Amino acid sequence: MIRSFIALELENIATKKEIQEFTTRLKKNQNKFKVVKRDNLHLTIKFLGNINESLAPKIYKIVEEVNDKFFNGENREFHLIGVGQFNKYSVIWAKLKGDINFLQSIKDTTENLLNERLKIERDKRPAFKPHLTIGRLNKKRINYKTFETFKNLIKNNKDLEFGSFNIHKLKFKKSELTPNGPIYSDLVY
Repeated sequence: MIRSFIALELENIATKKEIQEFTTRLKKNQNKFKVVKRDNLHLTIKFLGNINESLAPKIYKIVEEVNDKFFNGENREFHLIGVGQFNKYSVIWAKLKGDINFLQSIKDTTENLLNERLKIERDKRPAFKPHLTIGRLNKKRINYKTFETFKNLIKNNKDLEFGSFNIHKLKFKKSELTPNGPIYSDLVY
């Protein structure tokens, strides 16, 4: 079994640096805040979970087909502006700005091909939520002495500009869970 997902990687070094500077401020406030490592920053298009290894080449072929259809060697520019949270501050994210309909089309096409050809279930929430997860905070590990300041850091930075980045292809990724956080690598067939 391979734990896997399909994503668009954040490759712009300057934008990654801006995100890291902000997450460092958050971590100073909540020392149990888990920052997404710079090299792991990505936009998930489809989380697959544990898949049978025999499916991997077929999934890769679908990812390449979607790349040919939507990118054809071209870059698309997006921006990360603003910070928000999901699930009572358990997920902290940067908001994505740009052609969200383009990303929705990629998601829909990917989901449809995976379902039609490989019977992989579609996501329960079909709409693409334009965000990039930058960190997580386990509810059981919150330092309530500084939690109000943490929440204000997020609230007061709803318009913070992290920068731009280009996307040029989907990637099929493997995720290995370790005690020090996940390790992602490209799956290529």
